[in-house]
Formats: sequence, structure tokens, C-alpha cells
Amino acid sequence: MLQITQAPTSPVLVNQRFSILGVASTTYAGQKLTLVVDGRFRTDGPEIRPNGTWQVDFLFTAAGNRRLRIEVGSDSTEIVIPVVTSLPEAQRLRITQIPARLPVFQATTIEGVADNYPDGTVLQLRSDRQFELSRPTVQSGRWRATVGFNTPGRRLIEIRTLDGRQRAEAEIDVVALQPRPPRVSFVNPPKQVRVETVVTLRGNAENYADGDQLILRADQSQELARPRVQGGSWEANTLFRQAGNRLLEIIGSEQDRAQTIIEVLPAPPASFQILARSAWTSNPTPSSLPNLAPRRITIHHTALSSAPATNATQAQDAARMRLIWNSHVNGNGWADIGYHFIIMPSGRVFSARSELKRGSHDLVNDGLGVAFDGIYTSATINQRQFDAAVALCTVLCKRYGIKNTVTPVPTPTADFGTRNLPLILGHRDRVNTSCPGTEGGRTVRLPEIRTAVNAQL
Repeated sequence: MLQITQAPTSPVLVNQRFSILGVASTTYAGQKLTLVVDGRFRTDGPEIRPNGTWQVDFLFTAAGNRRLRIEVGSDSTEIVIPVVTSLPEAQRLRITQIPARLPVFQATTIEGVADNYPDGTVLQLRSDRQFELSRPTVQSGRWRATVGFNTPGRRLIEIRTLDGRQRAEAEIDVVALQPRPPRVSFVNPPKQVRVETVVTLRGNAENYADGDQLILRADQSQELARPRVQGGSWEANTLFRQAGNRLLEIIGSEQDRAQTIIEVLPAPPASFQILARSAWTSNPTPSSLPNLAPRRITIHHTALSSAPATNATQAQDAARMRLIWNSHVNGNGWADIGYHFIIMPSGRVFSARSELKRGSHDLVNDGLGVAFDGIYTSATINQRQFDAAVALCTVLCKRYGIKNTVTPVPTPTADFGTRNLPLILGHRDRVNTSCPGTEGGRTVRLPEIRTAVNAQL
């Protein structure tokens, strides 16, 4: 295994020294990397450290899209780095035409300038820093978009690049044709729910068009979902991992929102504990990711070396979660950790990606991803991990109505057509990969996990 975890994300200058960081299997510890430039020039690189990490410090003496291949043993990885002789001129966005006042339900054109942006660059026009209005493209250094609003109020209009690094703002006063009462609402919300229980919230959205996006928020700070209006109604699935009275809001705009309070009851004292995402990060899973309706559970290993010891503290395990996040986001280019849950050698189970969102752990992606942290191509998971996996999969099967985990059913795969597989399966059962270890999942005790979970359903 040889993997890049950190590399330049923007062009580098000729003769500018830069660093590439990565990880390799610890079996390569002490061996030197080989660097191959543009498929022709070979040179020795640094040694791989005992923990499997490595760092290449390099520079290019000529401009162009330079291909750097890194090799060791039978493994290799490659990256293309744009090298330039000078940095481009500064890019700047401006709004040059916007009305000061606009009646609701009336369309208007907003225009602006995009200095030093190439034709075809896609921008994002938003209101109130959260509602997307349009995605205009740059043509001859200018952009334009036609928009309208269905609620009155002072609106902050923002044109920005998709990564949010460049932006410009202006305000517009949207005036009502006549006073209108709030039009979003909750319909029969539950008064009580229990932590770790998926609940469906519903409501009305009068006078909204199909496809309009709302925001569901908890405690005036935590965004839970962005449901879209359909036939004057909205619906969103969510779950809570913190007990107590929770203030929920459905928001159509700053002037149109509804609130309700739900009491979230704690889990029974003896219940299995899943450490919340807040135990290792304050950043939520991006709400823009596709929703997930789980149909099965896929077992993985993280394939990252130097997993924490079985006696690791919770703080050490949390630090490992942040390392996995960095590897997946900055190394793989994913929006979040690819799996929904990670089981540490200590037996602790951490919530990773929100289980309401599709993962990046599988090319089919119709189920929940559960990963054992470490490399299990020859080593076997310990008893703490096994017990945690059985408890976790039992909770998930009961939560999502999976009744039988041992009987094979027709299952679509990425590389093998349709196979008869149980509803708890290994990554390699559907994709041509070595994850999560040996054939048949022996190193992750997959058959035993299925049987133990099935006995509790």
C-alpha cells in the first residue's frame, strides 16, 4: 500500500520547493522511494519511516503539467502538478447591476464582472449566505443571472466561486405586494424521541414552488437537513445523538420559519454506545451530499497503518479519526470520511459520515459502511472489535428493518454482476478489491458477525 495524503492543491512556481506527504505499508519501512518524473527521469527519494509515513521534498526546473510517480516495491502512486513560471493575475468578482428594490414574485437580472476568470468558469449566486439562486458562467469577463424572490425582506446577495475563496456582496430590498403570514410549518411532530433513533419530520410549505429548498435546524445552530418542497409539503429524516429538549426550526427565509420543541430521551443505561461525531470534530457532514436509505451493511478495513493500541485513550482514538478524515478528504478528494462508522482496536465505535448521507466507501453505495481501523489482510480483528461490530450491526439492523443477515439475496455489484449475498457483506464481495482482508472475510470474522447479529434480530 502506497498512498498520498497531502500534496499541493494549486500551481507551483518553477524552482519552488514543495512537499508531498503520504503513507505506505510498514513492510516498506527503511526502504527508499523511487521518483519518476514525466515517465522518463528516475531518481532516489527519501526513506519510508518506521511508522509507514514518508515525505518527498521536490522542485521542478521547467514549467508544464509535470507528472511525478512515486514507487516502492510493487506499489506506486502518481500525481500531476501544474508548474508555472509566474502566478496568474489576481482574480476578482464584482456585482455591477442590481436593483435597490424588487417586489416579490418579480424576476430581475443581476450582472457583474469576473476579472481574470476564463470563459466557462461556473460561479454561484446566493442569498443570505445559504440559499443558492443560480450558477452563472463567465463569458468575456462578465456574468449575469435572472432571479426572483417569493418572500419579502432585506436580502444579502453574494456572487462567489464554488470553493468560496472569492466573493462579492450587495443588498436588495424585496418588498411584499401585501402582508403575508409565515407559510412553513410542522405537521404533528413527535413530542418525544430517543437518541440514535431515526425520525421522519414533516410539514407544510404554502405558496412555495416544487423544488424550493428549506433548512431544518436544531438549537438555532446545527443544520440537520435541506428538504425540498413537493406539492406544498416537506419531509426530512434525522436522528439525534444528544438528549434533552431540542429546538427545531424549519426555515424558508429569515422572515418565514416555524419552530417546535422535541424532547430527546437518553438511551437505556445498558445500551451500546456509539461515540458521536462531536467526540472528534466540530464540523458536520456536508448537507449537500446525496441522501441514503440503507439496504445493507458493508464491512471494510481502513487499510491505514499504525492504528492505535487496544489500550488507547479516547483522546488518542479521536486523534486517529482526524487523521482518517485528513486522508480521505485531502488524500482521496472526498467530502468527508468515506465510512459511516469506524471501530477502533480499543473497541470504541465512532460515528464518521452521517448515516443519513451516502458514503464514498463503495462503488454501489446503497448501504452503511462499517470499517475496522487498521490493516487486516493477514492480521485478525481482536475480540473487542468483534463484540463492538456485533453490537453496532445489531443496532443498525433493528433501526433500518434488516431482518435476516445470513440468508443470501440477489445483490447488484460493481464488478461481478448480480450475486447472491447476505445483507451484511464485505467490500470485496461487490468490488474487485482486497478490502476488508482475506477472501470470505475471515480476518474480520465476517461469517461470525452475521450469525451473532442474526441471533439477536
